[in-house]
Amino acid sequence: MLTSLHIFFLFMVFSQFVLGIWGNGFLGLIHCIHWIKRSKISLPDFIIMNLAFSRIFLQCVVIFDATTLVLYPDFYYGETFIEIREAGWMLSNFLSIWLSTCLSVLYCLKIANFSHPAFLWLKGRISQVVACLLLGCGLFFFFSTVLLIRKFNMYSRLRKVMIITNYTESVRKKERELSVTHLIGFLWTVIPFLISLFSCLLVILSLRRHTKMMRHHVTAPRDVSTKSHVRATVVMVFFLLLFVFYFVIVFIGKASTFLPDAKVILMITLWAAPLFPSVHTLILILQNKNLKQAFLRLLWLKRAA
Repeated sequence: MLTSLHIFFLFMVFSQFVLGIWGNGFLGLIHCIHWIKRSKISLPDFIIMNLAFSRIFLQCVVIFDATTLVLYPDFYYGETFIEIREAGWMLSNFLSIWLSTCLSVLYCLKIANFSHPAFLWLKGRISQVVACLLLGCGLFFFFSTVLLIRKFNMYSRLRKVMIITNYTESVRKKERELSVTHLIGFLWTVIPFLISLFSCLLVILSLRRHTKMMRHHVTAPRDVSTKSHVRATVVMVFFLLLFVFYFVIVFIGKASTFLPDAKVILMITLWAAPLFPSVHTLILILQNKNLKQAFLRLLWLKRAA
């Protein structure tokens, strides 16, 4: 029987699902339309389009996970559903986080200005750098898939041991092994976070250096380069803050797996985790003038021209 807490939780999750689908669907559809009209698409737009679609998939995984947790709790903790849930979370997380990281690196190389030979070499090979990042993403996905399969096997053996025998030490040993596998599988997010952090720091340093230079030169009231620096910095700083928030929330959700009664913690995790992709998508829309105007018209907050 559904309690008031369950109803409130489902309402919040479905509300966030609708907003997330709306924002990411708008972002992906706009870039698809531009691609069809122009018969070509830029690298940043291509990454943003795929990022939007990956986050739609993530929202679907979350709503499926949350609905099953409340309406079918027995099925939720079944071995088959755990495997489906873990696979869906891993794939959607990989796509969302790594595409966001590629976007951060792209912003850094296109907007930041440094005279160091290494940076200039990377700046002249933006497409190759992003391709290498995507290749690295593929390699990490392969190793994470192997680790996930190992985790499924360990979880299956643990359940068999718990059913067949009451040997506590054996059960605790397998639980510790499973905990370590959980932690290793989660720590892969540190790598894209460090890449995004480094890219953000470079953009901030470049903005500071550019601002100092503008003070000693007569320029137009609205310097285009400065505005580009500021927009990129805002997007990347908010992305890092949301990334940290997401990292902490998902870590708590992973840790709750080993608690005796973790349903409330799981509900909080399923409600809070999608805030990262939804809010970051909204920031991407609001920082682009054309996308912002189109999105406001879609929300009926501004009349169509």
